[in-house]
Amino acid sequence: MKLRLGWPLGRLRLPARLQTLAFTWRRHLGWPAWSGLALLAGAVLVQWQLRPMLQRDAQRLEARWAALASAPASRAVEASARPPLPSGELPSTRQRGRDLEWLVSAAQRAGLGLERADYSLGAATAGALTRVEATLPLTGSYAGVRRFVAEVLNELPHSALESLQIERATAQAKELQATARFVLFYGEETP
Repeated sequence: MKLRLGWPLGRLRLPARLQTLAFTWRRHLGWPAWSGLALLAGAVLVQWQLRPMLQRDAQRLEARWAALASAPASRAVEASARPPLPSGELPSTRQRGRDLEWLVSAAQRAGLGLERADYSLGAATAGALTRVEATLPLTGSYAGVRRFVAEVLNELPHSALESLQIERATAQAKELQATARFVLFYGEETP
């Protein structure tokens, strides 16, 4: 049984020359070539229909690119991005113990392990300020460290993150070791 895929040329009223040409092309190309040509014509039709939409998207992206290029460059979040507290609003050094306890409890709330903490007391350059450096070796997840640092900086406006070192034993390790160094500023005690 032979399957014939062809055009019903007998039903079409084409001039004899066109019928001969169509018959020659059909026999010369065969059905695989004709189906390939039909797919190619369909792809051209789809591209022709989608072209205006793609051009609009390209224009929109170019306009956005131009707007971003002309906008001022965004700065990285710095400690100076938060306005400094006036020295009158800084807590007194009597609050130092409560703040250090709060740091330990914030680490526990973030799900971080904290075996020890080192604190050092010093005078700030302004003379009327007291500077307390707290070094906290933490163990836990990256999300926990981020949550802890954000909570400290949001809840203690007189604090600054001086450094944060994060180490992971291997790339697959779930726990990481981090060392966070915060500086807490206190005003002079008022009688």
